[in-house]
Amino acid sequence: MHTFRWPEKLLIRHRKYPSKEDYYTLHSEDQLPLCPRRGYFGITPVQFPYKQSFDIVGSCNGILCLFENGNTRNISLWNPSIRRKLPVPGCPQIFATRIHFGFGFDPINNDYKIVRVFNSLHGGSPKSSFVYSMKKGSWCAITSNPKPFKWCDANSKACCVNGILHWVIINHLVKPGFCIMTFDLSSHVFGIIELPETTRYKSIHLTIIKGFLAAISMDPGDCSIWVRRDSSWSVFLESKVTQLFEGTLVNVLKPCSDCDLLFRTHHEGFQVFNRKFGYLQSRLVDFTAASFRIIEMEMCSESLGSLDIAIGCEGN
Repeated sequence: MHTFRWPEKLLIRHRKYPSKEDYYTLHSEDQLPLCPRRGYFGITPVQFPYKQSFDIVGSCNGILCLFENGNTRNISLWNPSIRRKLPVPGCPQIFATRIHFGFGFDPINNDYKIVRVFNSLHGGSPKSSFVYSMKKGSWCAITSNPKPFKWCDANSKACCVNGILHWVIINHLVKPGFCIMTFDLSSHVFGIIELPETTRYKSIHLTIIKGFLAAISMDPGDCSIWVRRDSSWSVFLESKVTQLFEGTLVNVLKPCSDCDLLFRTHHEGFQVFNRKFGYLQSRLVDFTAASFRIIEMEMCSESLGSLDIAIGCEGN
């Protein structure tokens, strides 16, 4: 199941107006669409195989997990490299509120897994958390539920590093402020990681830098990125550049060199920032300025992973 992979690419999801149809393009990290004249030269958008209501939960080894946030709340696995998809059986108690999903690879059992976590800080009937095994093709309840916590951001995604999922939460039973909740995909055990002291009261987003977990801390007038190596945090970036605070930093990439960061602003879309020299280089261009808009992106490896019983994507 764990197959040979090519270097990572950036999947950009575009929405076409007025039809509101979704398309995607795949880009190498050193060939991002930064120039309007040649940004998409030779690249043709492919129709996204799901409806607009499907959001990307996460990506692992070229396989993406998608969740429908509409009435049916379907879950699917999808490999854009070979255009194959696999509907996932419905999760128990899928209509419970205050739930989050995570997706990653279990290196011990050589298995892809989807995790659905539920918890409520202020009472209410307890709900179980569940994990789906792609190898078994079924869901099972997680016996070691986490301590009561509160989600800090309903739109934040889980970040998977070395077989462990990470979410930013507020856990009042440990210390005030933000911390990171973990879930080991092999042992099915929850845990807690404390954030650096200076970031516990700021807006936090998680990402991966050079294979390590990274925490992006945003605050008016300040931006810092911390990387966790050998169970300790170290500073990767500290910046006072005011352009960064017009929006939300969503990911860290290497589009041209190790110095470049990719972030999103409310007004300018996705932009590239050079952390070495401290200036904005450019922004990612839409496929066509007239009818397309970038709405989502995800790093994914090109892979020939077959998803076993996956079916072909209609229209592709």
